Amino acid sequence: MVLAAVLFFAGARAYGAGPGTSAASFLNLGFGARVTGLGEAVMGMADDVSTVYYNPAGLAFDGHPAFEPRKWDAVVSQAMYVQDIRMTQFGLLRRPYAFHLTQVGVNGIERRTTETAAPEGTFGASDLALSVSHGRRLGASGVGVTGRLIRQTIGERSASAYALDLGFLHRFENRPFSVGVGIMNLGTSVRFVEEAYPLPTVLRTGVSYGLTKRFPHSINAQIDLPRDGAPVLRLSFEYLGFGPFTLRAGYRTQSSAQREASVGKALGTTASGLSEFYGMFMGVGFRSKLGTLDYSITPYGELGSAHRFSIGLRFGKAASAKPAAGGP
Repeated sequence: MVLAAVLFFAGARAYGAGPGTSAASFLNLGFGARVTGLGEAVMGMADDVSTVYYNPAGLAFDGHPAFEPRKWDAVVSQAMYVQDIRMTQFGLLRRPYAFHLTQVGVNGIERRTTETAAPEGTFGASDLALSVSHGRRLGASGVGVTGRLIRQTIGERSASAYALDLGFLHRFENRPFSVGVGIMNLGTSVRFVEEAYPLPTVLRTGVSYGLTKRFPHSINAQIDLPRDGAPVLRLSFEYLGFGPFTLRAGYRTQSSAQREASVGKALGTTASGLSEFYGMFMGVGFRSKLGTLDYSITPYGELGSAHRFSIGLRFGKAASAKPAAGGP
């Protein structure tokens, strides 16, 4: 199933698609503070309610070895983006199932027409995505699928689309490695009036080292192949060696033109402060028996920085599960 989708995506991508040709770009904003603190390099992890948003095959395995297994895993996340964009997210997991919700909104957009340059009032825009995921274990491997409803509203007009995510995850026996591959947002187009726009489909492959009781930290690498852009390399590290505190860092590649435009060099300005860290992701977390508190910051160059906060709750004693592959 995953292989067929990969082959289909590779064939479609061969025709090429330029940047900005996809609808529902809010689906590229990440899910939760833990994921964004890791630069979204989580395909090989997929061990909690936020990371299985990227690879539903993680639902076939136990959670993070630093936590005692629980029946339920929930997360609520709030993000403050540039241009007064607000994003609220919720996730609920009970293996092998998970539910995710993302809502993005912005108000006060000036309404203009071709007849006059003066604004004629304001309007708002909002995006909504509802996802349901399921994973199944196949020996040391797992497969997963996500069904997603997407709805976008701009002023008085709305449009909907449907999408699938397909994922595969393999944890090596007695070795602290795992490999994940998947395709996201494979589905129908978003149609506004007479124009239809494809979804931001992306093929991802990632590898993780760690996530065992002896080495609960993780080192991650991932390659993204978006339908409407150049390949992206993502790297991240999560360190749990400070008692209940966690440190995270991530990095993603970008073209020189994209970086110069984002940090202001294309306009002849001088970057300052966090704008020079465009392409970097940073985060911290606090974990307890009840759940987690996470924070991440993502510099967007001269546009400013995005801040994200997440609260995770874990409850209900889980039945003893099969030992997960990937080392002692």
